[in-house]
Amino acid sequence: MSQTERILIFTIVCCVYFKTSHALNCYQCSGSDPEKPFQCNEWLSNDIDIKPEPCDAVYNAKYCIKHIGRFEASAIFCYQCSALESLDCADGMIHMAGIQPQNCDHVFEARYCIKMMSLDGGIGAKRFCSSLDLGNYCNFVKQPGDELTYRTCVYTCTGDGCNAGYSIKSSLSLIIVSLSIWKTFMCLS
Repeated sequence: MSQTERILIFTIVCCVYFKTSHALNCYQCSGSDPEKPFQCNEWLSNDIDIKPEPCDAVYNAKYCIKHIGRFEASAIFCYQCSALESLDCADGMIHMAGIQPQNCDHVFEARYCIKMMSLDGGIGAKRFCSSLDLGNYCNFVKQPGDELTYRTCVYTCTGDGCNAGYSIKSSLSLIIVSLSIWKTFMCLS
């Protein structure tokens, strides 16, 4: 048998007897998995159906990490609209238009709702989610060629749907109370 044949046979035997090795195998599961909710809990007993899986997708993985406890987080819900796109987003219209706060999952680490009253091609409101606290402040802006100075404001809040604005109902009740007081005052005079 020649040297080349021996090397070829040795290579074939090695390929048959040795399987690929993975750097690390870990149990990969989630306790909130709706398919198998009780497979991954604090104590991995021997009656589970899951098997350790290779961690090849994680570059240079060296450790298996076990998280226990509750790690679910729910995102904040904010009004998300622009008065430039829809008049329903304006302060006086948002409650009547049926616009509802929406989940902010699409914004990474969203914790704030923002309401911006600004000059952007016209005076209007913009409501959106943010991961940053933009503060609460107002500025006065005068664009070149404009005769008026416009007030622009940013409001930041942290509760679900907190960036709505005032309600027409409260304004209407204020008007009714004011008219009642005025009428009473006029009758007494």
